[in-house]
Amino acid sequence: MSSRYSSENLYSQIFNRLLDVIPDLQSIDDVGLSEVDGNWPLHFDVVTRSPTKLIIMLGHSRAEGGGVVINPEMTIAVYLDRGMAEALTYRDAYMSNSVYSPDRSHIDILAKRVLNDYLHTWLGNLIVAGHSIKVTADHE
Repeated sequence: MSSRYSSENLYSQIFNRLLDVIPDLQSIDDVGLSEVDGNWPLHFDVVTRSPTKLIIMLGHSRAEGGGVVINPEMTIAVYLDRGMAEALTYRDAYMSNSVYSPDRSHIDILAKRVLNDYLHTWLGNLIVAGHSIKVTADHE
């Protein structure tokens, strides 16, 4: 198997791309925002943090027609001690998908591959667009 397709390599690449988009990833414990002209705002939220693992939510969303449109939003596990990250969930206005069953007893291998490939590509696009998460001072 080529190292290009090894999951460990992919998870390390995702981690490094997250650091490009969220420079303070290892210490941020809050919400953040990146706004780039011509792009939807990119929102960030720390869901949980432990010394070795961080669960974050990253997504594009904006108010539209009296509601909020999400395009997309992903939950991501960041393994700080290993320098790796992986997609956990994906959702947009049309669908949602999850790698793990609600009780974490089952892993959807296809979803795991598809969501991590998507996350890797999406983060690359965010970097090219110039997104960089900054902590927002006025959040509730």
